[in-house]
Amino acid sequence: MYDTVLVAVVGLLVGAVIWTVADVAYDDPAAGLSKPGPVCPDGGIRVTAGPVNPAMGLRAMDLTLENCGTRAYRVEGYPEIRLLDRDQQTVTGVSVIHGSGGIAMVTGLDDPPDAVTLAPGERAIAGLLWRNTTTGFDAADHVPYLTVAVRSGALPVLLSPYGGLDLGTTGRLGVGPWRTSTSTSTGTTGSGSEGGTR
Repeated sequence: MYDTVLVAVVGLLVGAVIWTVADVAYDDPAAGLSKPGPVCPDGGIRVTAGPVNPAMGLRAMDLTLENCGTRAYRVEGYPEIRLLDRDQQTVTGVSVIHGSGGIAMVTGLDDPPDAVTLAPGERAIAGLLWRNTTTGFDAADHVPYLTVAVRSGALPVLLSPYGGLDLGTTGRLGVGPWRTSTSTSTGTTGSGSEGGTR
């Protein structure tokens, strides 16, 4: 009886420790990555990926930048995107282009970037655009992970959008500038999947 109670208590304690670590450990500076989590990161910002919006072979997705801190946060320009395969190695042969890159005409994606200052609780979005067209005999690119640095010098955030990015053989991904969340979005704003694991 004593052994059974002891095992149960130890199990509860271990479970509590795992729960606490999962809720708090979202940054991995040694790996140069940050992961979204329920606790606001030290930098005071959170990045999430919205669901992919498919339409006749055209794909769109919004990245959402949320100021979850206590001070204003300023961002300007484009998020810095790196595409990763299932082993979290850099995907080659895909060009990340500022703007639509001729993929399609989408409102806001080719707008010139402006400085955006977010008060605590405010959000900005940046759209991603691609086609899943497959031609020839080349293998289609499927990107399950990507890292996003919201501005130059910021710690990249590792994201795993639901379903990943099915880039086909097009080799192009268009990235729009950061805009206030009241602007027209390319897909749906980022209340969807958050980052993956590392």
